[in-house]
Amino acid sequence: MKGVAQYLLRYAVPEARAFSDLLSSERERSEFGTWKNVLVIPSYNESPAFLKNLRQYSNVLLILVLNRPDTELNFSCNDELRDSVHKLKELSYHPDIGSTLRCVDANRRNSVLLIERPVPLPHKEGVGLARKIGCDVALALGNAGLVASPWIHCSDADATLPEEYFSAADSSDTAAAVTYPFRHLTPDDSQQRRAIELYENYLDHYVEGLSCAGSPYDFHTIGSCIAVKADAYAAVRGFPRRAAGEDFYLLNKVAKQGDIRTPAIAPILLSARVSNRAPFGTGPAIKQLLDAHAIESVPFFYDPRCFDGLAALLSYVKEYGAPRISISEFKVGLQGHPELFVAIKELGLEKFLAHAEKQCADKDAFILQFHQWLDGFRTLKLIHALSDYWPKLTAAESEQIRTRH
Repeated sequence: MKGVAQYLLRYAVPEARAFSDLLSSERERSEFGTWKNVLVIPSYNESPAFLKNLRQYSNVLLILVLNRPDTELNFSCNDELRDSVHKLKELSYHPDIGSTLRCVDANRRNSVLLIERPVPLPHKEGVGLARKIGCDVALALGNAGLVASPWIHCSDADATLPEEYFSAADSSDTAAAVTYPFRHLTPDDSQQRRAIELYENYLDHYVEGLSCAGSPYDFHTIGSCIAVKADAYAAVRGFPRRAAGEDFYLLNKVAKQGDIRTPAIAPILLSARVSNRAPFGTGPAIKQLLDAHAIESVPFFYDPRCFDGLAALLSYVKEYGAPRISISEFKVGLQGHPELFVAIKELGLEKFLAHAEKQCADKDAFILQFHQWLDGFRTLKLIHALSDYWPKLTAAESEQIRTRH
C-alpha cells in the first residue's frame, strides 16, 4: 500500500525503518517467519505472567516493547520480564535493530519479538512512544508480507484477552478500528471496588451520552482495547508521542478515516490497580476517588443536560446546516440554548463556518465537515464547557436525573 510505504519512509520510528530495510531482502523475509496476527504490548515494570495469554491462540506474533521513562531510577525494573523472554527458544537476533525474535510455542507458531531501546524513553512521550515503536514495527512487518491480517492489535500487560479477540476484528473488516468491550477485575478491597465501579460507570455514561446525542465519536478509547487497520494507522501517522491520552488522540483521528466498532464478545479483563504512571486515566481517576473523604460525595459524572445540549446542536446542524449559514443564523437556531451557543462559539465556530462556505458544495458536505471539525476532542471540550452551567454530579444525583430522563 502506497500510504503505508510513505509513512514507513517518512514518519516511522527508526526501528521500523530498520526492519523495512532488513526485510527488503527475500532471503531475510523467508528466514524471519510469517504470522496470521500481530499484537503490540508496551511493558514497563511488568510481570511475565501475561505471556501465558498467547497459549489460547495460534500463529500470533507478540511485539513486546520493553521501556522505562527517564524519570525511573530503578534500572532493573524490566529485568524479570526480559530474563523470562530470553529463556525462550531463540529464532533470530538482530543487534543492529536492538531486537530478538523468540519462539513462545512451536506447536502453535506463537512468537515474541522483544524490542528495547538502549536508553530510557522521555517521560513526556511515555507510553505513546512505546506503542508507536511497537505498532510501527508491526506495520513494517505487515508491509513486508510477514503478517497476514490487516489489523494491528494493541493491548497492555495487565489485560486478559478473550478467546474471540482476533476473530472479532476479522469480522469487522469494513471498519477502520475496533474498540473491544472491557471490564476491570474486581478488587478485594471494598473501597477500591466501589471506586472502579464508579469509574467504569463514568466511562459508560459518557459514551452513552454521546451516542444518544448522535455523535459519531461514541466509542471508548482505552489503549489496551484497540485494534486498528494498518492503512488507517498510517494515514493518521500512528500513535502520538504522549505520556497519556495517546489512545484517545489516535482513535479521534482514525474515526475520520472510517467506522470504529465495538464487537459483541466477552470483555477484555483489565487490572484495577492504582497507578501514577500517567497524568490522567484509570489510575489517577481511581486515586482521586479513593483520596476523597467520602467516595459517594465526589461529583464525578457529567450532568445529562450537557449531552442534551450536544444533541440539540447536532440536530440543528443535521436539519439546517448549509455551506452559507451565518453565525447570526446559528445563534438564532440555538436560541433555546444560549449557553450552548456561547460554548460552541468559543470553540471556533465562526472560523469553521468561514471554512465551510469556501469548501462545502452542499448540505451533505457541510454536515460531514462539521463532524470532522467537532471531533472527539472538541466534543469533550464542549461537554466540559457545558458543565460550567450544569456542574458534575455525584453517583446518586446522576442516577436520579438519568431515571427522570
